[in-house]
Amino acid sequence: MQHSFRTFLVILAAVLSLVVAPLCGDGQALAKQASHAAHKDGKPAKSAKASTKKRSKKSRRAKKAVAPAVHEAENEEGDIGVCTVPRLTVKSAMLWNMNTGGLLYEQNPDVQIPPASLTKILTLYIIFDAIRQGKLRPWDVVEVSQRAASQGGSNMHLRAGESVKVTELITGIAVASANDACMAMAEHLENGNADAFVNLMNDTAQRLGMTRSRFMNPNGLPADGQVTTARDMLRLASAYLEQFPKALTIHSMQFFTHNNRQRHNANALLGRYEGADGLKTGFVCASGYNIVATAKRGDTRLIAVVLGSRTAGVRLRETSKLLDKGFKIVTAQKSSRDGKVLAATPAALPASQAQP
Repeated sequence: MQHSFRTFLVILAAVLSLVVAPLCGDGQALAKQASHAAHKDGKPAKSAKASTKKRSKKSRRAKKAVAPAVHEAENEEGDIGVCTVPRLTVKSAMLWNMNTGGLLYEQNPDVQIPPASLTKILTLYIIFDAIRQGKLRPWDVVEVSQRAASQGGSNMHLRAGESVKVTELITGIAVASANDACMAMAEHLENGNADAFVNLMNDTAQRLGMTRSRFMNPNGLPADGQVTTARDMLRLASAYLEQFPKALTIHSMQFFTHNNRQRHNANALLGRYEGADGLKTGFVCASGYNIVATAKRGDTRLIAVVLGSRTAGVRLRETSKLLDKGFKIVTAQKSSRDGKVLAATPAALPASQAQP
């Protein structure tokens, strides 16, 4: 109980800070980076009698000392269903230096693709904007409707009739990719009219310059006509981080628990990739595995958008390579005479696919 209360206070402080955070483009005072706990593979089993006692003692100690194993937590993308994903490594990608506004890489940036749970970045943008304008307070209580509680896919296990604080729903959206929380917030902000919230999403997207995107629901569940592009997602992510940098305090959380059900953040960069502290993953059959990722090293913050990876593992590998290449480019730029933005293509993304 005390742990839950402390967690609530931390989240409340982060959300409250969004209201007073200056609208700055340099991302100062960003949240502390997620802890980089090492994930090591277990060693092969030794011959049985000699090692049984040692293993069992180590196992008992580990259970006491270590957080719940990942396999015990539900992953955002573990309950979408079985489908065939096109055998493409990456359909679309972009890499951007948030500090300078320099574009470091692009591949098919304007191809339209279902956004999946990347949609939730826009939903959170609208929620935080409502808090900033005083239309919503972090401690407000939202009553969950039957429609919200029955949303499929990833969720935070909301129950119809349950009353939940805005801070809890925000965390569920950012960490657990909770479709039910998105619908609950959409209905709350628009007096039960989720369609009006979707209209607000599309108006906001157009205002941000997302000219090739169209949203049909607040959570990214499959819907005809719901599409975005890497370029549009980059525009959204940059605006989101410029205006609400403290949101990374929440996006960098690796676990979230509600109603005694723990969820694991599907962003595998957290705790594995140096400097990674956000932002959002997504998956539906029609798109493959998507991510908007951000990482900060020193005074440099990069934003990478990777859409349409064949597997979650490929997404992790390609995004890591893209960010690695970006940090190397930035280092080279800083030491170069004129600081000119250099074109670069990560090894995993063929140069023939790149566009000027």
